[in-house]
Amino acid sequence: MKRFITPQWRKIFKQQGLNFDALWRMDLEPLDEPNIGRGPGGWSSVSSLSIQLPDGNEKSLILKRQKNHFSRTLCHPFRGIPTFEKEISNILRYKRLDIPALEPVFYENRHDSDGIQAILITEYLEGYMPLDELVSSYQGKGWPDRAGRNRLIKALASPVRKLHEKGFQHNCLYPRHLFIRWEDQEIRMRVIDLEKNKWRPLGNKRRVRDLESLHRRTGGFTRSDRLRFLNAYCEIERLDKSAKQLCRQIIRQNRKKNK
Repeated sequence: MKRFITPQWRKIFKQQGLNFDALWRMDLEPLDEPNIGRGPGGWSSVSSLSIQLPDGNEKSLILKRQKNHFSRTLCHPFRGIPTFEKEISNILRYKRLDIPALEPVFYENRHDSDGIQAILITEYLEGYMPLDELVSSYQGKGWPDRAGRNRLIKALASPVRKLHEKGFQHNCLYPRHLFIRWEDQEIRMRVIDLEKNKWRPLGNKRRVRDLESLHRRTGGFTRSDRLRFLNAYCEIERLDKSAKQLCRQIIRQNRKKNK
């Protein structure tokens, strides 16, 4: 994929002169330390960008820029493709399959004398918080009541189950990549960081890999919470033979990781 822009943003970008060159040259403060590697002189950075809309309101976007930062694929096993190209492809794939992820805005790559530059822009997740920060806040000020806690667990299980049902392995399913927005009784979820996502439709390895990663990195939840998560993930009231087998596989994988 060479270039992509969401239709509703095409006119706005044109009016404001926001082409690849303008976006690449913007002097923006990075949100995190730049990611180094994955190619000769390769790097990748993330910044925020505020755009004024035609109605006068402003919209926050996440602007990601990279140079010579590649991910290998089956079709490109040696050099790979720009990591953002893989990420935008997965974002659009998730969107088609109604798996809650980021809202895409813009993607483009270009060659220069030193390699390949790429830009990916998505909408800022207004009102959302990563799971690790949410759990940390609960540990400080207290958890919701049992009903609220159960709603949260079910909301967490839903997108994970759906991406696995569609044959995907997230491959980096950490609490910081699950974003939550809680408004009154409604909980919304988004899955981010799809650059390592894999198509793995056969077997049970995608489930075991992702669920073990989430289990190992998610503190603050009790054993009962984790069992309720597994029940919600499997869409059952009580663990059956298949769910128990999955649980044993997760535990075995966890023990291997902790050796």
